Amino acid sequence: MGSLSNICSRLWDLDHNRLKKGVDYEIKLTPSRKVTKLFTFVDTRKLGNIPTYSAFSELLNNYKSEASETEVVTSRQRIKSRKFLDRCLETDVMKEAYSYLFRKRLLPPGDMIDFRTKLYELWFDLHPRPSGDSTLRSAFEHVFVGETQRGQVIGFHNWVRLYEEERQGNVSYKRCRPHACDDHIITIDFSWKGRKKSFGSFFLGTSPEFELAIYTVCFLAAGKEDETMVILGSELATIVTHHANGQIGASYPKHLEAQRNMKDKQSLLLRLWSTLYTQLSERVSGKIPISK
Repeated sequence: MGSLSNICSRLWDLDHNRLKKGVDYEIKLTPSRKVTKLFTFVDTRKLGNIPTYSAFSELLNNYKSEASETEVVTSRQRIKSRKFLDRCLETDVMKEAYSYLFRKRLLPPGDMIDFRTKLYELWFDLHPRPSGDSTLRSAFEHVFVGETQRGQVIGFHNWVRLYEEERQGNVSYKRCRPHACDDHIITIDFSWKGRKKSFGSFFLGTSPEFELAIYTVCFLAAGKEDETMVILGSELATIVTHHANGQIGASYPKHLEAQRNMKDKQSLLLRLWSTLYTQLSERVSGKIPISK
């Protein structure tokens, strides 16, 4: 666990394009079922001036929300998707993800261009749904954009997408789940285009490249494990990466309190101390740098 948790912490430290709560955006968590807006302020000018956010936003309207409709990928969409990956690969956080995966031999021999090909395959190629029906979808669509199926919202785990849809009147925020929201991760109930989503988990303020990097690293490095416990900043969280026939079935963060009960509390705390000890030992030995 130590090495994987360490790289996730490192990716967090390198997310230089992460927006700051109270400066770049603000939210209002109302612990009731009253319909209200989650985001009270977002610096959209700053979003538009960051290349990865700008390229990411261009992808959000490329998909049909209804899961029963198979996506048709045009050449224009492929160009936009590769442009987004190119902008991500220019960032420190994605370069670090590549270096880690290469060192661990989790990527075939090659360079950053080959890594981009791998990222496109993982996130943008169409694959059969885990449900086994005849439709196809991409991991990017499910995780970052969201889908609707039989009156429910599935996927939809990106905060920028959530904000944009709320701004356009398509999202109605319901409530934050008790003890499941902090400055980094929120777990909420909301509706999208009239369909309900319960226990929807999101990072807050994180850049698209960070989320792409941490989900990719956890998917490739965790093996068959669906959950990776990590320390992000000073907070403990879990990164969920479901595997579906060798592809990314789902990816999202889980807040510690959202998953904790009295039965496993002791086990989680022991794993936390083990992770902290491993990270401290590696920092002291110089294997990983101390972030400033």
